[in-house]
Amino acid sequence: MSGDGAGRLLARLLIESVLDAGGDRPLGAELSATTVDTILTAGGEHRITPAIARRVKGAPDAPTEWVRALAPHRTMQLMRHMQAAGDLSLIGATFERQGVAWAVGKGPVAADLIWPSPDMREYYDLDVFVNRRDFAVALDALLQSGCVLVDRNWLELNRSRRAEIALKGPAGTHIDLHWDIAVTPKLRRAFDTDMDGMLNRARPARLGSGVEVRVFDPIDTVAHLVFHAAQAGANRLMWMADIHHAAALPGFDWAEFGRRSERARTAVPTAIVLERVARCLGFRVQPPAAVLAPAAGVWGSLARRRDHAHPFPGLPGDPHRGGTVFSSARAGVTASAVNAMADMWITRVTERRVDRKGPDDRVLYRDVADARARREYLAAVAG
Repeated sequence: MSGDGAGRLLARLLIESVLDAGGDRPLGAELSATTVDTILTAGGEHRITPAIARRVKGAPDAPTEWVRALAPHRTMQLMRHMQAAGDLSLIGATFERQGVAWAVGKGPVAADLIWPSPDMREYYDLDVFVNRRDFAVALDALLQSGCVLVDRNWLELNRSRRAEIALKGPAGTHIDLHWDIAVTPKLRRAFDTDMDGMLNRARPARLGSGVEVRVFDPIDTVAHLVFHAAQAGANRLMWMADIHHAAALPGFDWAEFGRRSERARTAVPTAIVLERVARCLGFRVQPPAAVLAPAAGVWGSLARRRDHAHPFPGLPGDPHRGGTVFSSARAGVTASAVNAMADMWITRVTERRVDRKGPDDRVLYRDVADARARREYLAAVAG
């Protein structure tokens, strides 16, 4: 669908929605041939259905069917946003009592402090970050405050050494408690992330609900959003809009951003993702050539050719939405190619297993309360 006229019109609607650029302009008669199911599918794939609802509601020619079908998604996101505020209030009070340095990223921070309006960005969980040396204290404090473990398989946690554990807050919000932005050991070997520095630079902020939180500084905010987008394949418009809006925050500085990317060894995936944002949404202040220069190589060329042949954002039914070229990007061509081949092999093995046996259950959700594995995992994190 993405190559035809209706596809281009739908892509324009998605882009206008995340930029909050449509205002009360008409949608245009040509777009009315698009079914509401297609719009809902596209919005869901890019996690921007509430933003589309906002754009459509303001259009004088919006079909009544579209307005009715989209409105509940905006309402549900506002309800999730209020629910998250309750759990964030508990998290902040808990960590303040324990003296735990922390910050929250993406989710409610992006909705309230980065995007034009909190009813635009869809999210379902809270990403909370603490220092690795405080992780055991932070985890126990949250459990004592009424949170419950979602990831309960301590044998698998100890084996995988993932830098996050999933919980559920008393208000029902899914919480990912992180001790690094690089979740897997493979990513932590490839990139030199600086959780200590990010937490030291974090600052207080007040969400629209009045809840006081701690957030990364504007430069680390964009760095985190870009890193997450790259590792997830950079194939959702919501992630591109996160970066577009965050780069316009007061206090953001491209030169310092470039220096931190170099220190973290993330310059290549960073530049490739920023180029996609520039192609799709643009920037209010264009990234300097030095920040984009690492995308000049072979891997950046692959990303540019892909977007030229199959313009982003991908639409329902588009078979070219995979994000391996972004998630596998490393400092050198050889390292990038090796990662890409490994990712494709893992994907094919997983697909074959699912075809044979059906979808896997979430291994981390299994209740394996192994006390020794728990001690070993928490000791390894602290060390």
